[in-house]
Order: sequence, then C-alpha cells, then structure tokens
Amino acid sequence: MNISNQAAIHATQIVDGFQHIKSMSTLEITPDNMATFHQFLDLLSNEHGSEFADNVLAQPQIQKIKPGIQQLFSHASSLYERHWAERIVASDDPNEVLGNEYPYYKHYQRATGLEINAIHSLADTPVKNVLMVGSGALPLTTLALHNSGLKVDNLDINGPDLLLGQQVCQSLSPGNEMTFIHNDICQQGNLAQYDVIWLAALVGDESLKNKIIAHLFEQMKPGSQLVVRTAYNLRTLLYPSIDEQGLAPFQLKLKIQTYADNFHSILIAQKPV
Repeated sequence: MNISNQAAIHATQIVDGFQHIKSMSTLEITPDNMATFHQFLDLLSNEHGSEFADNVLAQPQIQKIKPGIQQLFSHASSLYERHWAERIVASDDPNEVLGNEYPYYKHYQRATGLEINAIHSLADTPVKNVLMVGSGALPLTTLALHNSGLKVDNLDINGPDLLLGQQVCQSLSPGNEMTFIHNDICQQGNLAQYDVIWLAALVGDESLKNKIIAHLFEQMKPGSQLVVRTAYNLRTLLYPSIDEQGLAPFQLKLKIQTYADNFHSILIAQKPV
C-alpha cells in the first residue's frame, strides 16, 4: 500500500476517534475516558515520519476538523490539569501525589530540564528573572524553574486557573516568593525586567500567536530569550503551532523536535542586541 492510501486510512481513523470523543455525554476525567483519549493521542504520535504526516494533514477531512480537535484538546487539557491540581491541593502529602501518582511528572521533568539547560547555555549574561505565560492550574514548569533557582512570575488570562495554580505552588513549595499575574499577555507591560519568557503551547490560537509574538518583541529587552512550546507533524492537530518564520523578528537560536511521549516541541529565540 502506498503512502497516500495509508495516510487516507489514518486520517479516517483520526476523524472517527474525534467524533467518538465528541459524542461522549460528558467530558470528565475518568479511567475509561482517559483510555479513549490516549488511544486518540496515539494516532497523533510524533513517531510518524514527516512525509506520512504531511499526507495525513493534507486530507480535506482533517483540515475540516482541525479547529475542533484543538478546541477539544484545550478543553480536555484544562479539565485534566484542574483535576490533578485539586488532588494535590487537597492532599496531606502533595509531593507524593505529584511525584508518584501524576502520570506525566517525569515528562515535565525531562521537558523543563531540556529548556532550562538550553536557556542557560544560550544566555550572554546570567539568567535570573523569568515569566511563565499560560502557567495554568497545574504550573509544573513554574515549579521546575523555581526549583532551579530562578525568580519566577506567572501570568494567565484565566483567573480561577491562576488562583488554583498559586495554591498548587504553595502546597508543593511553601513560602515561595513567586508572583501570579491575572492578565492578557498582549496587555502586559514591564516585560523588559525578564531575562527569559516562556510561552505555553496552548496560549492563543494560531492567528493570535502572531499578535503575541509582536507584543513580546516590542516589550522585551534586547538580548532576552523567548521559549516557545509548539508542535510539528501530526501534533499540530492538538496545539496551535508556530514555526521558525513565525518568530521573526526574533532570532532563532535553537529548535528541539521531541518524539514519543513528549507532546510539545521547543523553539528558543532571542531579541537581537
């Protein structure tokens, strides 16, 4: 079977999986629902080659449902984060819940470890102050940055998620001095104080990301770095993605394409000095 026929079959499987999830009476975090979601996510694995992925993405039926998949994944991700955030906050041993019960803890350790090592390696001067945009209800990146010795501010447009994320940080790292800002990043000033800004993968849709990048470039100081979590290949069906060209006039410094269970890819850019 040639690659075009294989891609058409795979596209049909993606459509069927999406329609099955949409048909659920309620979208709740249950073992059965999570098994269904994982089966669907397996269809969008980064392990598929670029030629195959391009053929799948070119299918008209996939282009038609792409916005719906991204909306569904964003909603499901928010529910999942809130579910685990509430469990952590309610627990007598929050670090036990995070380290031994939360399924993606090691993934976040690996992903943030890559990013932290990269920004230190690329920096012209020591990195001290950072901003996490889209910190959310379960700010595991925030905690990793804080635990690595960085001074962290958090920003999210969703007030309840921001408050829950602050409670999570207090539970896991009592007495931390992190700041939590409820705002739209496109309305946020004072960005020149940061050495690095992290942009979460689900912040803004594909059209809004261009506006965000333009605002960050205008506000950030020369020499500062921007870490953008994005996607490639079939994972672009989950995340609003941005490519190297979309980062201009930032200068791209590093591109990391992750595979298997690492959902997002990483672009690191710098505002020219």
